[in-house]
Parts: sequence; C-alpha cells; structure tokens
Amino acid sequence: TAVNNSRAMAVQSVYTAGRSAGLRHHLSKSPPCTLVARSVTVLLALGIAAPAVQALPLSTFQARAQRCLEAGHHLVCEQALLEAEALQRRASNRSAYPCQTLLLGVQADLVMQQLRAGRGARAVADLQALTRSCAGL
Repeated sequence: TAVNNSRAMAVQSVYTAGRSAGLRHHLSKSPPCTLVARSVTVLLALGIAAPAVQALPLSTFQARAQRCLEAGHHLVCEQALLEAEALQRRASNRSAYPCQTLLLGVQADLVMQQLRAGRGARAVADLQALTRSCAGL
C-alpha cells in the first residue's frame, strides 16, 4: 500500500504541475486554435510537396508502380507511393470510393514491396484492377 500511495501522490503532483503549466494529457482534446494551426501546416506541406504529382495520369502511375513491384527499387517505390496518394485523394474528391479503396490497397502493396515482403502476383492483380475501376481518373 505504501507503493500505491506514493504512486498516487506522484501522479497527482504531475497532474497538478501540468495543470498549472498548461500541460494536458495526450488524450485530451486540443484547443481549436491548435487544430487549425496543425491543419494549416499540413495543408501547406501538401501544397508544397504535391503539385508535381497531382496532374499525374493514371497510366504513368501504373507504369511506375509496376516497376516498383517487379524490381523493388526504393526510389521508384517511394515515387509510386507519392503518386498513389495524390490519385487516392483525387478519387476521394470525386467520390470514386471503389477506386479510392483499390488505390489504398495498391499503396499497401507498394509499402510491402519496400519492406521486402511483397505480395507478388496478388499485388500485380490489384494494380491491374485499377485500369477497370479508375478509368477517367
């Protein structure tokens, strides 16, 4: 019980000190200004990093992703992942949810390929399914 009492006192003192210093538990909700600041930071980062990728045709992505799945070159896979993310966002914006879901699956296949745990023929089949489900993207 002495251990439990000292542990409770330590937790209470940390909590009290944190409250007076403006610190909060990591599961507490952030104030709205913090959320807006984070959103703006993320949007700025995406806006800076993504313009070259956003206008990408699906066929260009498919060719790069195919090379990643076949050869597993880290840089090719990384670029394919960035392109897949842009296409996945485009599909979401167009409410093309089946296409978005397939793109998320292909992203997982690309990550697995980078980790040297590729899914082989199943990953290639996922990539080929994009042609049918994401036409016009």
